[in-house]
Amino acid sequence: MVAIPRLAERTGVTPRVLRYWEELGLISPTREHGKLRYSPRDTAIARLTKRLVDSGISLDGLQMLKQLAEREVRRAGRDRDGVALTELALRILYQRKAFREAIGMDEEQYPEGHPPPPPHGPGRPEPWRGEPGPKGHGPRPHPPPGW
Repeated sequence: MVAIPRLAERTGVTPRVLRYWEELGLISPTREHGKLRYSPRDTAIARLTKRLVDSGISLDGLQMLKQLAEREVRRAGRDRDGVALTELALRILYQRKAFREAIGMDEEQYPEGHPPPPPHGPGRPEPWRGEPGPKGHGPRPHPPPGW
């Protein structure tokens, strides 16, 4: 948990910009001993927000992205739909796992704004695409030995 000056330093924006992002609901600090503090997740969100803003995405667009991401969860919570909430939770966990695998990120790391590593390269095998299976049955389900 860090204070706003440290988050500003880590993100490369001013504290005033971070406060504006808070007003828009893009980041949301927690209160610790009467002071606002930012978690590693807030840091990741702020860094990614800056990266997207720098690439030309508007803050309105980011607000819309956040609202779309939260809409189903909030609706299911409001309706007290336990099955829908459970399905959403499972889908989110699968998405997080796929994301981490896609960019080679460990469980507790957050993106730093760097591009993901290549999917294959020195010391990493070419992704296995499967072998043709019997006619009309798609690729065989198992990778070749030693893969």
